[in-house]
Amino acid sequence: MKKLFENIEKKIFIPAFLVLIVLTLTIYLFPGQVNGVISILFSFCTHELGWLFMLTCLASFGFMIWLTFSKYGKIKLGNKDEKPQYNNLSWIAMLFTAGVGTSIVILGFLEPIYYVSAPPFDLEPFSNAAYEYAHMYGQFHWGFSAWAFYNPAIVAIAYVMYVRKENSIRLSNACRSVLHKKSDGWLGHIVDILVVFGIVGSISTSLGIGAPVLSDIIREVFGIPAQYDFTVKIIVLIIWVLIFGTSVYLGLDKGIQRLSNINVVLAFIFMGLILLIGPTMQIFKMEVNSIGLYASDFIKMSTYTDPFGEGKFSSEWTVFYWGWWIAFMPMMGMFVGKISRGRTIKNVMWGQLLWGTLGCCCSFMIFGGYSLYLQQSGKVDLATILAEEGNSGAIIAILQTLPMSKIMMLFLCIVCFVYLATTIDSCAYVLAGTTTKRLSYKEDPARWNRILWAVLFCVLSIGLMIIGGLEAVKTISVLTGLPLIAVLIVLMVSVKRMLKEDEEKEEKRK
Repeated sequence: MKKLFENIEKKIFIPAFLVLIVLTLTIYLFPGQVNGVISILFSFCTHELGWLFMLTCLASFGFMIWLTFSKYGKIKLGNKDEKPQYNNLSWIAMLFTAGVGTSIVILGFLEPIYYVSAPPFDLEPFSNAAYEYAHMYGQFHWGFSAWAFYNPAIVAIAYVMYVRKENSIRLSNACRSVLHKKSDGWLGHIVDILVVFGIVGSISTSLGIGAPVLSDIIREVFGIPAQYDFTVKIIVLIIWVLIFGTSVYLGLDKGIQRLSNINVVLAFIFMGLILLIGPTMQIFKMEVNSIGLYASDFIKMSTYTDPFGEGKFSSEWTVFYWGWWIAFMPMMGMFVGKISRGRTIKNVMWGQLLWGTLGCCCSFMIFGGYSLYLQQSGKVDLATILAEEGNSGAIIAILQTLPMSKIMMLFLCIVCFVYLATTIDSCAYVLAGTTTKRLSYKEDPARWNRILWAVLFCVLSIGLMIIGGLEAVKTISVLTGLPLIAVLIVLMVSVKRMLKEDEEKEEKRK
């Protein structure tokens, strides 16, 4: 046991692990009380502090624009003559599948129906304008703004690892230019513990959204009675554990890279089938209109807090998403930073932002376009089904409109399994790295450590399913994302200071 833990950073691993175990047990033992508490906390964070999430998003954009047009954008993350560690296709596949999960498929279909039923800007539900904004708004929530949140952490981690040659992927180490010696003390440990909570919260949200829907689809396909619902959900989570446990065990190159490549191929085959089966020309027509709306209303949507109204749309959707992306920020920073050796700062920032946005927008363009077509044409009343039967009922209703519907349901299950497995792989890999004392860019964290975190994700997700409801899983992301706003700001300042310090040292050498 002593040898097993000799390279584990116990001051981070033990408190984070114990707190998460206590939290999970509390959810299992007192589900009703926990649900009530987190509902109150969600309401406070989204309604009272929503403006803070909005400003943080704009700050992330400002940081990216400044760094892009500064002299530092051309700095290579590695040796000057070094080539990228991974080819473009593998790099794009890994960063995209790490940043999205099953939710991109499930919410890609359903989110526009939520929006057209209760649209922003006091629009009339189910009006032509409501349909237009419903098709576009998901692309805003999963687009440039979402991926901009990741850049400060990505640049900070990659710069520390490949330019300063430090053997650590912990965010506390990337904050050293601001925290100084405190990055190795209690303040640094707090940063890393917050990172652990953020990653666990963000991935538990993805599992909490995905597992119930997939289990219901499997029951529908195989005719399994409703009384076995929870059993099927457990089986779904066990299959996920086996998939990503194997991938995590194999490591970054043999496991995660291969699974990411497979994931992208399967996802685009599924999207292509929906596009061909559905109203292809109508979907393209919707998308061209959405591009115009996105461009013309970007600032308006980025600052929409609805101060003189109820603020329901802003708090329940935009603020939730910004909290979710911020909670994902440490994982994406450490994972994308780790795989970006040999690329320039500008290439990494814009590459992950543009390719990530393109992949998400394609998903919402096709899945959301098909759902809205079914609703608007009167073929299926998805809004009513969604209100009465929840996410699972609406997804099943959509898939039943397709030819060979049961085969398409199974295909969607396979896509979703692989999608989320790659995201969980990345999260488990990063958490294992965060709780490791020394880790060079050539090394992987201990296998038992990676698998342990992957299993913990599933255990916590089962607890969230016991609480039930989309609001419960939304709350976890917002709560874990809130304290990470401070970490994000520190990372921006730290990157600027590191670049300036190293520039001054280089000038003195000359």
